[in-house]
Amino acid sequence: GRVRTAAGRCSRAMVLDSDSPKEQSVRVVVRVRPMNEKENKANTLPVVTGSTEKREVTLIRGVGQRQIRQVYHFDSVYTSYSTQCEVFETVRPLVHEVMQGFEATVFAYGQTGTGKTHTMEGEIVCEEKKGIIPRAVEAIFESLGEKGKYVSSAVSASYLEIYNEELSDLLTEAADERGVYNGRSSHADGAPKLSLVEDKGDGKRRGKGVYAHNLSEHEVCSAADVLGLIARAQERRRVGETRMNKHSSRSHCVFTLTVTTRETTSEGMTMESTGKLHLVDLAGSECAKTAAGSAAGGGSGAHAAHDARERERKNINQSLLTLGRVISTLRDAGGKDKARIPYRDSKLTKLLMDSLGGDGRTLMLACVSPSLHMLEETANTLLFASRAKNIQNRPTVQVDAQGLQLQQLQASMRALQEENADLGRRLAAASAAPRGFSSEHAARPSEPSPESAAPASDEAPGAVVAVESAAPFAAAWAGTSSSRGDAGRGAGIGGGAGGGAGGGGGPKPRGRH
Repeated sequence: GRVRTAAGRCSRAMVLDSDSPKEQSVRVVVRVRPMNEKENKANTLPVVTGSTEKREVTLIRGVGQRQIRQVYHFDSVYTSYSTQCEVFETVRPLVHEVMQGFEATVFAYGQTGTGKTHTMEGEIVCEEKKGIIPRAVEAIFESLGEKGKYVSSAVSASYLEIYNEELSDLLTEAADERGVYNGRSSHADGAPKLSLVEDKGDGKRRGKGVYAHNLSEHEVCSAADVLGLIARAQERRRVGETRMNKHSSRSHCVFTLTVTTRETTSEGMTMESTGKLHLVDLAGSECAKTAAGSAAGGGSGAHAAHDARERERKNINQSLLTLGRVISTLRDAGGKDKARIPYRDSKLTKLLMDSLGGDGRTLMLACVSPSLHMLEETANTLLFASRAKNIQNRPTVQVDAQGLQLQQLQASMRALQEENADLGRRLAAASAAPRGFSSEHAARPSEPSPESAAPASDEAPGAVVAVESAAPFAAAWAGTSSSRGDAGRGAGIGGGAGGGAGGGGGPKPRGRH
């Protein structure tokens, strides 16, 4: 394969992860949130249960004798009793793989109000309630801090928002004046306009794939630096109140950490690798009847706000429907015909192209509610998650190609040195052997000896076999005796048991002709 180096230069290399399978399924984890205060006050019945041990979710429809139970199985299941720390343990292996040079994606999917943002971000100032993003950041810097493991390292962060199919940078200073909460243009006041660009590369280099052009990247030196950026981005992200969620995320957000490390191999070479961790918090799917904010009795301003919420809802649902079509197509096609997969129908799916059926490792976190009022949305989320389990990715590691080539050359040199040393030992043994050694040493262990290979008569084929078997020792044999004719007769090099070819006693064994 071909991989991209940290400096952006692309060259040919090998995939180091030889122990991993060529294809790897998308891992799917389900988290069932607890009943909220509003649902408890209304005495709402829970219709979804989860089992962490059995790794299954049960959906209950109907009552009494007409009750139907649907059971779904996933890679991991977390219930209302699971902690933020327990959920992160599912993500920790991906963090380890990012340190090895892989590209990994974690994205949270589910209806609005099911705890996606709480799971992904949480409260970064509270140790117990920290979400996946701050915990992943801390784990990366803990790994970088291991003494003697890395020669050098560099980490950069970016935060992208997709709102109404428009891209925004949550970490730029201009974002403070974009009109985050009043719906003004996200590219006002001179902020650089972002766009998705696909770099396919050419015959000499591998392209960058799909990336956000003009998206800023901020170098960070510690977990505290990253948490400060996250806090800033949380203040700028678009949120709004709906009937289902008082603080509903109205946009998709992608937080990316790029980790470049250099370490010394056992052969003394320096290996450079670049890994990326994408943490995606998707806006929640919404039903028009239950999610829309109230617009009645508020005049033109209320109606304008209602229209804005409706536009947001339609764009959110459209992008999530496209995501569902991509996953269904990948499942049905088995990832063979990517030309027909509708990645480009939305900016979200285009950005996730490498994560869904591409060359990265992916974990999907589906968040559901146990409430009866959200039964249909929960069923759709579980069906969506079940389909995602069948997607196959081909993870590849991104390392410095020069280092890999040097490692290959070193391995070839070691093999040649061992071969030369073995030949030297055999030559030394041949030169030190007494006269008549040929019957024991002239033939290699895997070949028959000259006596067994030679026919009983003095025909020429017997001499040919003997000469070929003794060829590696010709130089050593030349100096073992001044009476090479006698040695030829004694060892039978010239012509088998009767030795007509070696019986002349001349200056050279006749078998060499």
